Amino acid sequence: MIRSRSRARAASIVAATVLVCASARVSHAQPPAAENTTSSDENTRLQALFRQGISAYESGNDEASLKALSEAWSIRHTYDIAAAIAQTELALERYRDAAEHLDYGLKHFVPGQSEKTLEQMRAAFAEVKQHVAALNVQVNEEGATLELDDRALGISPLHSPVFVERGRHTLRARHGGRQASQQLDVQAGREYPVQLELAAANYTPVGAIAAPPPAAADDSRSLAPVVIGATVAAIGAVGLVTFGAMASSDADTMQQLREKNGAYGCSDGTAAASDCAAQHDAAISHDQHRDLAIAGAIVGAVGLVSIPIYWFWPHTQRARGANTASRPAMHGAVGIGNVSLFGQF
Repeated sequence: MIRSRSRARAASIVAATVLVCASARVSHAQPPAAENTTSSDENTRLQALFRQGISAYESGNDEASLKALSEAWSIRHTYDIAAAIAQTELALERYRDAAEHLDYGLKHFVPGQSEKTLEQMRAAFAEVKQHVAALNVQVNEEGATLELDDRALGISPLHSPVFVERGRHTLRARHGGRQASQQLDVQAGREYPVQLELAAANYTPVGAIAAPPPAAADDSRSLAPVVIGATVAAIGAVGLVTFGAMASSDADTMQQLREKNGAYGCSDGTAAASDCAAQHDAAISHDQHRDLAIAGAIVGAVGLVSIPIYWFWPHTQRARGANTASRPAMHGAVGIGNVSLFGQF
């Protein structure tokens, strides 16, 4: 039942007169000027294959029809053979192949032949294009080899659309060391313009980031961050010792004044006002020096820990000799009290 519906649909698209008229003219159809004319023996074989293909089609043997007509097509490309083989392909639901043959047949239709046949071929072509997508492929250079899903299409520029089934496809163009490809997802019954731009294999598009070179050995890393980290650690240690000693001295002064003024001397007025003021100032100085000593300890620890982290942490090695101005940089200052270290990290 499926076969009969397919045959009825094909017959309604391309009427039998296409085959009848083509059979009468196949031996007289003129090939394109670029092709050599066939010999008498080949012409006789061409007619036999054509009739054999028509007979097989009419008897329902589509595969045998396609085989005979394909052999005739390999001998000579003419519009009437294209029309006949397209009808068999329609019966087999090979829409892409039928579209290619009908496209050829219409472009090479011999003027003065049956207008009815021409109209039937046009109607068939319009129908079959509803089952395929058409790609209008353009390449920015001539002479490129074109492939679709690993199927050879020819050399650019192509003079006919590329017909494909709906779905995903990969289109490629190659020309020496230059190549381009494009992934397509197409729908049946539509036309798609496709532009391929050939580029050299080592070409990097504008704005693209080239892959960095492989990481070099650790001994090629800059020592500047190590020096900076060591300096920061030293400044922190100096701050810890210096301000720690000053805080300790302030604590001794506070203790001496507390013993002199007594536990409640400054509150009940029995202690001298100058001694109470000195005790208060010593307490404030002690707190400040203590806080600075703690800050020095923190800064020193950060500088000390940063050295092994920088040295052993995996990172991409920049190209040797690169201008440091081209690298991201962080400017800042680390300091204790009135001593500051400025640098670029």
